[in-house]
Amino acid sequence: MWDVAIIGAGLAGLTCARQLKAAGYQVCLIDKSKGLGGRMATRRVTGPVRVDHGLRYWSGGHADGVLQPLTHELIAEGVLKPWSVTSYELRAHDELVPIERGPVYVASNGISAIAKYLAQDLVPDETLLMGYHVNRISPYSQSGSQAGSQSGDEGWRIECEDNKIVMAKRCAIAIPAPQAAELLKRCPPETFENALEGSPISALQKVQYDPCLTVLAGYSDQPDMGKLPPDGWMVTDTVGTSTDWIGLDSSKRTPPYPETTLVIHSRAFFAERYANSNDLQPAASVLLRANARKFGDWIAAPNWFQIHRWRYAFVNQPYPKPILSLTPSFVGGGDWCTFPSTTHPITTAYLSGVAMAEALQSA
Repeated sequence: MWDVAIIGAGLAGLTCARQLKAAGYQVCLIDKSKGLGGRMATRRVTGPVRVDHGLRYWSGGHADGVLQPLTHELIAEGVLKPWSVTSYELRAHDELVPIERGPVYVASNGISAIAKYLAQDLVPDETLLMGYHVNRISPYSQSGSQAGSQSGDEGWRIECEDNKIVMAKRCAIAIPAPQAAELLKRCPPETFENALEGSPISALQKVQYDPCLTVLAGYSDQPDMGKLPPDGWMVTDTVGTSTDWIGLDSSKRTPPYPETTLVIHSRAFFAERYANSNDLQPAASVLLRANARKFGDWIAAPNWFQIHRWRYAFVNQPYPKPILSLTPSFVGGGDWCTFPSTTHPITTAYLSGVAMAEALQSA
């Protein structure tokens, strides 16, 4: 039986696991995906070309200073490097205005390198179980009765697909709130009769997210960037009806790729139009054409493009506490939680992971 099982290998889950392992706990981390990191996501598209299609960059220099120690560690270990990027806002009448932005960092091999670094002390297929979808969590008593301990005082039984069973004394869920709510619905009815936070499922169902569509596009010839610098830029579109952000992703890589790659993030209400669509190619075409009108015809004619849907991209209605305390030995957290000092999703996810680890050490 593990000391702690953590469900979800995004930043919050990885941070929780790292904190607990540093404190001497035996930890098992489980995720339904084949890749680490959640929205710290990098896709290999053609040959050596990698593109970040989730988190745009790592910004560890916020005024709160919470992430600075981890940021300095990631830089010292060669995971992160400063991104020499010029930031703009696109305003009314296609006015492109340079804006000041604090230091931002990227990874030459893609932003998922952060997740791989944080998980380096976990052993694949032993303490790191990727590609396992958790179906059910239930309290477990060593006497053999799964319902014998309503508060999970003796442990938790985590049932995954493919008949994989994980047993742990403590449990944390670090997945998007809607997915966490669905998972808790499948727990035995008596599990949370005396939950520390009242009705946990109801609380999770109140958390709301904005979706996002991400287009990745590649161009073999060196395009004429026009009014944009060829060595690195990103633009926040304040007036567009389809685009929220566009960036020159290939400028993050060292050594540089032989082709130019762009990443476009949609606005939430644009993504909502395609919420139930199985074919996202028309949405990708709209986003490419919209940006071609603003920055150059070449954007509408990529050599290749892909599109990804993020259903849970950005929290717009968070849970009002740093973690969700289900029982003394069962907690939840992520970027859907709230901290008075910050609203930045990276910082929130990190702090929630730390808070979950601290709560479970006290259980």
